[in-house]
Amino acid sequence: MSTPLKVVDISTLNQGNAKELLDAAVTQGFLYIDGHDFSSVEVEQLFNLSSEFFKLDTDTKEKFPIDSNDRGYTAYHQEMLDPDTQVKGDPKEAFNFGDFDFHTGKIRQSPLPEIFEENENRRLLESTSKKLYDLSIALLKLLAMALEIDPAKGGHDWFLQRHLPDEESITTLRFLRYPSVSSLDANEPIRAGAHTDYGTVTLLFQQENQEGLELYLKNQWQPVPYIPSKYPGKAAPIIVNIADQLSYWTCGLLKSTMHRVKFPSSTVSKDRYSIVFFVNADNNVVLEPIPSPIVSQRDRKITKLITSKEYLDKRFAATYVKGH
Repeated sequence: MSTPLKVVDISTLNQGNAKELLDAAVTQGFLYIDGHDFSSVEVEQLFNLSSEFFKLDTDTKEKFPIDSNDRGYTAYHQEMLDPDTQVKGDPKEAFNFGDFDFHTGKIRQSPLPEIFEENENRRLLESTSKKLYDLSIALLKLLAMALEIDPAKGGHDWFLQRHLPDEESITTLRFLRYPSVSSLDANEPIRAGAHTDYGTVTLLFQQENQEGLELYLKNQWQPVPYIPSKYPGKAAPIIVNIADQLSYWTCGLLKSTMHRVKFPSSTVSKDRYSIVFFVNADNNVVLEPIPSPIVSQRDRKITKLITSKEYLDKRFAATYVKGH
């Protein structure tokens, strides 16, 4: 199947796929990752759990409203990702998990809806969170290799030192439901407005026949198709994108690409679900330029140093619709 994105196999970590990853991050900001450790059965279980949660009545879901740390339930039209063109918030709903100990994947967030507290469901959520964190660290290690970060200042572990497994951060696992066009608003195929992500990197699971993600590349919107893994029994390649913090850190070398969710004509009659892992640096990390000879060649426009939490607070304040 034709796709605008590079597929990088990370079944082994070496300088070759580090270079491939960097090339995709510099030129497009998005790529597929194959050779990961998620089975198709695991990912199917996650989507089933997400679907069961969103079937709950609205009153039950709204007992867990989104908080100042971006944890909890977001209702329809509560989030506005493209305030320049939207007159109301996005027609979608979501639930965000946060406050992790990534040594184990333990979710310290409390309270959680009862469905997520059930033993098997909690084990699934926590094993998923741990594996996604480990995968994100592997990707950041590859980027550190390709960026040739000064060994005296952290080298390949430079990003790990700023994404520690037990430090406070706004790293988030998110379940999303985009209701069918016919069930909500037949005149609004845009389900998530055009935006860039806020943190370091984003990892996305999308299902077959539930496409909708579009990227703004080469001055036009391009759809991102579902593609299967080349490994039997493995989940589809995970979509990875560079987010604003990492672009900022690299003085714009790595590209944070505009994207949106727009229902194609083939899917307007059914709901779309996706599962996203938003990786953010630890709250107290100062967003100073990365000590890389490749980055240092660029015009450094960072004039005021701020922390990861300060940066994210500003972005979230502009995202959520007042009055919810």
